[in-house]
Amino acid sequence: MKKTFLLLITLLISVKSFACDCECKGDCSFSQISKGSEFVALVKVIEYSDFLDQEIYNYDGIMPLSMTVEVIVKYIGSEKRKRIKIWGDNGMLCRPYIANFEIGKYYLIAPWKISETSDNGVKGDYDFFSCFTDYLTVDFDKQIAYGDYSKKENQVTLKDFEKEIKNINFKKTKWFTNNSNKDFFKSDSITLYKILNKKDEFVKLSSGLIKTEQNENKDFTDLEFRRNGKLKMTDTSIENWTETEHLGKWKWKFNNDKNILSFYLDKKLFSSFVVVSQERDYLIWNTDDKVQFYVLKLKRVEK
Repeated sequence: MKKTFLLLITLLISVKSFACDCECKGDCSFSQISKGSEFVALVKVIEYSDFLDQEIYNYDGIMPLSMTVEVIVKYIGSEKRKRIKIWGDNGMLCRPYIANFEIGKYYLIAPWKISETSDNGVKGDYDFFSCFTDYLTVDFDKQIAYGDYSKKENQVTLKDFEKEIKNINFKKTKWFTNNSNKDFFKSDSITLYKILNKKDEFVKLSSGLIKTEQNENKDFTDLEFRRNGKLKMTDTSIENWTETEHLGKWKWKFNNDKNILSFYLDKKLFSSFVVVSQERDYLIWNTDDKVQFYVLKLKRVEK
């Protein structure tokens, strides 16, 4: 149906215009978008790949539909490929045109992974969303990224960006973890999850079920890291949905320089873990909703 429609209509669209009408609510700058992205990286454009077969008004040549980029630095995510493909606009999508990206140039990106294969992208590849700032142009020699970095800044050094994107703040935050044996803090490795869009109404209504689903239908433990260093831990048994709070005076401490999270019980060091990776994950909920997670993987540090 789409192909027939395209054959009947000649699209004359400016390179600088988009075929969607959207309005960003809140802060849609790169600094905010990247914090909730599954994949954040510094990349270099290697080549244009797929091309459109229709004319784009005010563009001299054949408009590229996709580009191959090399991952120079990966800041966030589980992506292991050294080269990835990013798809752009065909004149009818809410994406920037690939021609906006120059071959040989560098960019900071926080793209979206394509979930289904179509004429406009392959599952596992990436795209951008025109209504957000999900990429910045980078002067690699100066090590500076330019664009809408925040509401107050239109540039950021790569060094400062890396420091900010990898900064871990536990104060006044809530996480959960797998705790099927009720002793996660005795394990050699643990995975902590934080729900990024916890204020969304569907998340508030289904918080427990969401944690269970993400945890492969196993018991889980909530960890509330309080500002004063106190730690509240509550086990949830999904068999009868009962909650049990850990007894004793639990406290936490995080060493930002070494990325080490330590747990204390009654003023004595109980266990320590070093952060080995920071990732983003998501869970499709109620067909149309998406729960976004910040994921930390940690390994035990020997005393």
